[in-house]
Amino acid sequence: MHPLPYKILVLVSGATTFELNNHSIIPSALHREGHDVHIGDIDTLCVHDSVVVCDRVRLSEEFTSGGSFPELSLPYASAEEFDLVWVLAGTHPESGTDSFQLLWLLNQRVPFVNDASALFYLNTKINLGAVVPAEHLPVSYVSNDFDQLNGLVEADGDRSWVVKPTNGGCGADVFVVNKRDRNRSALLANATGNAASRYGRYGRDVIGMAKRHAAVQEYIPNIRTNEKRVILAGDAPVSGFLRFHPENDHRSNATLGAGFAALQLTPEEDEFVRALGKRMMDLGIFYSGIDLAFPYVIEVNMVNPGGLSYHYRATGEDRSSEAVNTVLAALRTAGKLS
Repeated sequence: MHPLPYKILVLVSGATTFELNNHSIIPSALHREGHDVHIGDIDTLCVHDSVVVCDRVRLSEEFTSGGSFPELSLPYASAEEFDLVWVLAGTHPESGTDSFQLLWLLNQRVPFVNDASALFYLNTKINLGAVVPAEHLPVSYVSNDFDQLNGLVEADGDRSWVVKPTNGGCGADVFVVNKRDRNRSALLANATGNAASRYGRYGRDVIGMAKRHAAVQEYIPNIRTNEKRVILAGDAPVSGFLRFHPENDHRSNATLGAGFAALQLTPEEDEFVRALGKRMMDLGIFYSGIDLAFPYVIEVNMVNPGGLSYHYRATGEDRSSEAVNTVLAALRTAGKLS
């Protein structure tokens, strides 16, 4: 335990029952380490008379498997009277802009584990190149132009491409396409908003802009045998797991039932992720999950990256105390915590 415990607000969303995930693991670890931990609902953030508030409750014990999340018994309580805020939930899509503006305002008054500006601007496939050096990224495009992306895939019959939403997660709407795939055009049209079909059916003057952006990334063959989720606390790899791709699926999301095993990093991988962690701390990111198929980074997850839970399930080893202590030490070293 740090000699001067911190008062920490952990923002989650929609939690009712304890599950083995970050919403319970991280607050429990912080409480175990002697900190004054409060759980807040990110979807209740408001401003009352210039003060950012939310529904919250003080954590009095570690969560017990199968138990209920504590009732948020303090409605509209100040979210500003804390030493640190740890955001462990995305904002609801219907209030995304408002929620991020509220987080930004709160972050002007209280340090965040991951800065609000980083959560808004960098937790996306669009700006992956701002975080990861270009030589460690697969060839990637972000576009809302179906013709351009369709032409890209059609131009090279030997390449496959991963198509994914720019701001999605957990494997939703992620596809692999190539020139010979009969679904290729339909999938790319869907990923970019089905603009031609919708304009033809309704007219743009009726429905307005239909295009949406999609991320298209070159498919890395070694991803099926060497994809790893690495949890970075500051610049230290503290947890993670090896991801297995099902035989009939290109996605390796453990949340979708894909297999996993204990993480082992090669010396070269370890050196790389530590250097990347230092780069990310300079951008205000002190806790993240890296999807690594070395030498390439496929994605970076900053809001609620899974890794502690799947390491525990694979090994029986709980690394949550190490993770939170390492984060807090990195924040102190960076001058973000006293």
